[in-house]
Amino acid sequence: MNQHPKTQSTALAALLFAAALLVLATPGASAQPPKHSLGFGAHFFRTVNSINDLSGIDEDGNSWVASYQYLPRGIFRFEIDLEVFPDGFSGSLDSAFAPQFFVLVGHGLYAGIGLGQTFADDLPDDASDPYYMARFGWELALLGAVGVDLQATYLFDNWEDVRGFDINTDTLTVGAVLRFNLKN
Repeated sequence: MNQHPKTQSTALAALLFAAALLVLATPGASAQPPKHSLGFGAHFFRTVNSINDLSGIDEDGNSWVASYQYLPRGIFRFEIDLEVFPDGFSGSLDSAFAPQFFVLVGHGLYAGIGLGQTFADDLPDDASDPYYMARFGWELALLGAVGVDLQATYLFDNWEDVRGFDINTDTLTVGAVLRFNLKN
């Protein structure tokens, strides 16, 4: 059954919110307090299929990211990012920004899903349609409360792109985020 993209986005947002509530309401296996971290980094993005024939849109670029992670207990973590694209993204040719939310599973090596949306003055209604993300990463400790988070994220517009591998203008990003663990 095909759903409208807005309906799919709403359903995914509800699913991510329900997962967050379930994790927060479940008694923890350990008595450790929750952990928090802030991160700052850079991403390199490239569209999977070349779209450079479309009205001057580049097929790759760079972005800056600010990130907050909340690790309540166990293997789950929640991440809120703000990604800034100085040269545009998601159809924009001007600077753009994209708030993103992830539910991630794992420590060290991790994976998860997310939801994001791009905002820019030159987009219709100043915003893109919401998009989905699948992220895989590897978090490495450096010194004390400082670590680096190496990540690859696949951005796509609808679930059929993943189920049927119908890749059109989906985007792959790779990046690194320097993470600072905060004291409780």
